[in-house]
Amino acid sequence: LSVILFQEIWNSPYSNDSFPVYAEDIDAGHDASPSTAMLSEVSSRLKITVVGGSIPERCGDKLYNTCCVFGTDGKLKAKHRKIHLFDIDIPGKITFMESKTLTAGETPTIVDTDVGRIGVGICYDIRFQELAMIYASRGAHLLCYPGAFNMTTGPLHWELLQRARC
Repeated sequence: LSVILFQEIWNSPYSNDSFPVYAEDIDAGHDASPSTAMLSEVSSRLKITVVGGSIPERCGDKLYNTCCVFGTDGKLKAKHRKIHLFDIDIPGKITFMESKTLTAGETPTIVDTDVGRIGVGICYDIRFQELAMIYASRGAHLLCYPGAFNMTTGPLHWELLQRARC
């Protein structure tokens, strides 16, 4: 049994200007979402579970940062929308406001796969221990937080937070 995990926003530059340009309508299917069509094909062809990092998702007039999980049959098993958007302003170092473009998801995502029960978060979601606690209480065997942390705050927190969520 195998699993592959992509990174956060792997199909687009990581910028508020790019999210609307690269956003895909995941629910509309293959033509409207070539990124998830490719993930589905890979999972089916290789008979592996794919945690598809995340891509910008267009749903109506909203944009989300969304992770799709595909089973070994290539079928979409779960879709997680990033719950905690990353808004930061460190004068002279970094300013980035995901909430300027993206909408926060509202629901924790846990999914049963061939490799076990997976709790899914995206990047900044890892900062909030309650999400990991929910997943643990629901029997998660694996926590996946595809991320694209920046080099200003990422090195200070990423490894420590991963260890804290185990």
